[in-house]
Amino acid sequence: MQDQGRRLLLAVAVALGVMMVWNLVFPSKEEPKPDPSKGSAAVMPVRPPSLDIGGGSATATAPTPDPVPAGSGAEAVAPPPTPTPPPAEVARGPEQLIELPFPGRLTAKFSNYGGALVSWKLADPRFGRDATKGELLPPANKFPERGAFGVNFSSDSTYHLPAHSEWKGEKVSDTQVRYTFSTENVDVEKLYTIDSTAYLVRMTTKLTFKVPAGKEAYQTLLLLAHEYQDPKLATEGESSQSQARAWHSSTLRKDDDGSIMSTGVVDLIKGQQTDGRARYEKDFKWTGYEHPYLLVAFAPKPENPTTTFEKRTVAEDSGLMKTAIYFPRVTVKAGDPAVTREVVAYLGPKNYKDLEHADEVAGFDTGFKTPIDLGWFAFIGRPLMWLLLKFYSVVGNWGIAIMLLTFLVKGATIYWTTKSMRSMKSMAALAPQMKALQARYKDDKQRLQAETMALYKQHNVNPIAGCLPIFLQMPIWLALYRMLSSAGELYHQPFITGWINDLTAPDPTHILPIVLVITMFLQARMTPTGTDAMQQKIMQYGMPLMFGVMSFFFPAGLTLYIFTNTLLSALHSIYMNKYDKKSLAIAEMMKQNKAKADEAKEAEERAKTKASGAKDVKDAKAKAKGDGKPALSIEKLKAKATDTSSEANDESDASDEESDESEADIPASASASQAGRPRPRRKKRRR
Repeated sequence: MQDQGRRLLLAVAVALGVMMVWNLVFPSKEEPKPDPSKGSAAVMPVRPPSLDIGGGSATATAPTPDPVPAGSGAEAVAPPPTPTPPPAEVARGPEQLIELPFPGRLTAKFSNYGGALVSWKLADPRFGRDATKGELLPPANKFPERGAFGVNFSSDSTYHLPAHSEWKGEKVSDTQVRYTFSTENVDVEKLYTIDSTAYLVRMTTKLTFKVPAGKEAYQTLLLLAHEYQDPKLATEGESSQSQARAWHSSTLRKDDDGSIMSTGVVDLIKGQQTDGRARYEKDFKWTGYEHPYLLVAFAPKPENPTTTFEKRTVAEDSGLMKTAIYFPRVTVKAGDPAVTREVVAYLGPKNYKDLEHADEVAGFDTGFKTPIDLGWFAFIGRPLMWLLLKFYSVVGNWGIAIMLLTFLVKGATIYWTTKSMRSMKSMAALAPQMKALQARYKDDKQRLQAETMALYKQHNVNPIAGCLPIFLQMPIWLALYRMLSSAGELYHQPFITGWINDLTAPDPTHILPIVLVITMFLQARMTPTGTDAMQQKIMQYGMPLMFGVMSFFFPAGLTLYIFTNTLLSALHSIYMNKYDKKSLAIAEMMKQNKAKADEAKEAEERAKTKASGAKDVKDAKAKAKGDGKPALSIEKLKAKATDTSSEANDESDASDEESDESEADIPASASASQAGRPRPRRKKRRR
């Protein structure tokens, strides 16, 4: 149990790493492809909706719910008559645009071709650095029939609008534009109202049907919206943070888990080429197109809580995506009042504050703020986002605001961090005793556990104290990660111009990730270590390298947060090691324990040496007994060991004995010359 705190820290760090690369490994949730008979998530066969935004040929096959009267809820009438063919096309004059400028926010343009919104350009200069150049609708030079809020009726409706129609438009006020169009069977009026403070446009459509007496008309209104994404710049199956920042077709479901279903342009094109099928969704809050940091979403206003809407989306090989929104089917007859339908659309950045404001201005639950997913800890992420906005309003730099937020979070959690560090130091101080207990009771787990707890109690150490702070801080870490990864406020916002020009993109120079690795390595060296050598290597080398590699792909804002937090942790460790009294006391205890451990090791070595000598004596006795010779005493064995060093002298004695026999042959002069030399000691012979 002595390394539980560090093991948990390692596990938490790995879990954070897994969550941070989740978006790099897994794409957004895509719309399923079940059997069409299964309902709301089915992929329905359909011919593409007409490209004409002003009343195309209505080629889209309509859904087939039960007819609903246009009046006060009377029972459904008899089946409608056979649909009439759409009116013949009429020649159109030159395109006429009505422009509504909103300085500092956006510029909207409407066209008499279909009475549609054809341009919505954001004024913020940071969007000019994006591939969209701030334009959120398809470019006019590539797609003349483009835009949003085109209306027509489904192919099985009684009446239709002609293709390529020219509408009459007028500027009602600085925020309103009206378009009208009439046939012999229906009068259509569209009133646009723009609230630039919320990036919101509201379109109210008034349909007055001219049904002959005694007859009925069966009508399904559809609304068309377009978006363009170059297929060559869209890589399916990858996160938009690592690949091109591409537009996806997205829909927020109202049922099930309220998830956002997203499909890329490549998949839409493949589906269209393979079987001519369109992506189909039923019962949604909004549908449209989603960019990692931008949103174009259309939310039909329900007449009552049970009202449902349907949508189909297809794409052409060029990358032009087309979505048709189907309103509930109505049956009308002569004298019925006009039918009114309302749609609210958000076209702007994924700024949480703006999305919340759009929800308020819409007057009903649009779900526009859902694209900013703060996960399970949104209740923490939202206050952190609020604080980040406040810091930015003071300093005017998002990078500095992130650093200030990191300071604040670190200060709020410093109490728990201090307790965790002290606990880990205490556990490290007790490591020698723990190791001794493990060796002594390696075969008795129950006794080992009891002795371990007694050791903790003796030194007033709580092993859980190192784990609990980590659990308390985890929600804050996760909420910060989710917030910094999805905050549209950071989109194309610089930290230091010329170095980090976009906090939502990785650092192009890789300076920040490299500095982060060095800082994490130094910080890990200051952290108390356990007894597991492999664990120490993982914490000191593996973790910095893992986070360093991942930070090469992280948004620079997130890397900046991790770096600032690591730097503060390193400074905290330095303070704890030099000035914290409790930490210093623990360090002194560690020093004493190390000295005791060294003494115990020396004593153990001496005991081993003594035991080894006794074993040699025993082996010698056993060998002598085995040879049939009398065993030597310990004293004689020692003498034998001493005599071993004088073997050379023994050999010399033998030579002297031989020389005695031939001494007479030596000349007198030679004998005389040797007389002064000392004679070697002769070995005594045992009788």
